[in-house]
Amino acid sequence: MDGINFKVSYIPTLPLDGHNPKVTIFGDVDGTFLVNFKDKKTNSIIFSGECSTNQIIVGQRQWFTEWVIEVFNESGELVYANEYDPTFRPVFVKMDAYALGDTIAWMPYVEEFRKKYNCTMICSSFWNNLFESEYPNILFVKPNVQISNIYTQFYVGAHEGDEQKYSPSKSIDNPLQKVAADILGLKYREIKPKIAVRESRITNYGSKYVTLSEFGSSPKKSWGNSWQPVVDFLNDNGYQVVVISKEPTELKNVIDKTGNIDLNDRLVDMGYAAFHMGVSSGLSWVAWALGTHVVMVSDCTPHYHEFQTNITRIGTRFGGIVDYENIVVTPVEIVIENIGRLVSG
Repeated sequence: MDGINFKVSYIPTLPLDGHNPKVTIFGDVDGTFLVNFKDKKTNSIIFSGECSTNQIIVGQRQWFTEWVIEVFNESGELVYANEYDPTFRPVFVKMDAYALGDTIAWMPYVEEFRKKYNCTMICSSFWNNLFESEYPNILFVKPNVQISNIYTQFYVGAHEGDEQKYSPSKSIDNPLQKVAADILGLKYREIKPKIAVRESRITNYGSKYVTLSEFGSSPKKSWGNSWQPVVDFLNDNGYQVVVISKEPTELKNVIDKTGNIDLNDRLVDMGYAAFHMGVSSGLSWVAWALGTHVVMVSDCTPHYHEFQTNITRIGTRFGGIVDYENIVVTPVEIVIENIGRLVSG
């Protein structure tokens, strides 16, 4: 269109507000245009609005959508169209969370997106050292780094409210891994992450030991009963219990490795353990990624929320409703019964 130019950006800068895509209309001819932001997959208009020359109009989603952008002049004529396609282009995925478990759960889907679209993938997280050697085709950068000349960008993070512009699914109502799959527009299937371990030492706890982390990111994730009877049961069956929580422990007859210990040290301990015991926490996700069987006690998350393979999942929350204010605590006997099947097998 003479005297008028159009520019499209698929890089959200305000992810909670959607703020994506952005269309800039600029030129030396005044005019008002109708801009439709359509979802090609559903053939529906996600947002529509008017935009004048030398102004910007933005869509309403930061998560993956097969965008079709149409611009009409005042006479109703289509004067510009643009279709979203990240194939062979540079893509930037930002892990929008510091949490260890979240990052480990979501990283496989960054790689799946890279493979699906054969794109140049850039990713930022707070745990890059765990992934750099395991995902060599992803360029890892530090959080808050600004990358120029990218085609599109996503923020992968959890939310519990109604931020539909940020993510199509709530983290508390879905498997945690599905959150990343949905934001990146991928079909959900459980994928075990890959993480790197530096074999910097050898464990010296003997051939029969388990690791235990009593705490999660929130006090509500902790089991409402004492782990001491479980520790006693394992001791009686010839197992040592290595406590690896950052928080201090009051448990007796354990190997106390609590405190600020290097994460790689934790990885080595969990990697050689007979199994790992804990709650819905980052260290449980680490153990699973390492291929170590996980005994998880969680009464505050639905059973489908965490991984489903290589796990003994114990808890009362079988349905899909999370009620942190009315938690029913799993009895000690149930936990010991489940662990008994493992140690006797």
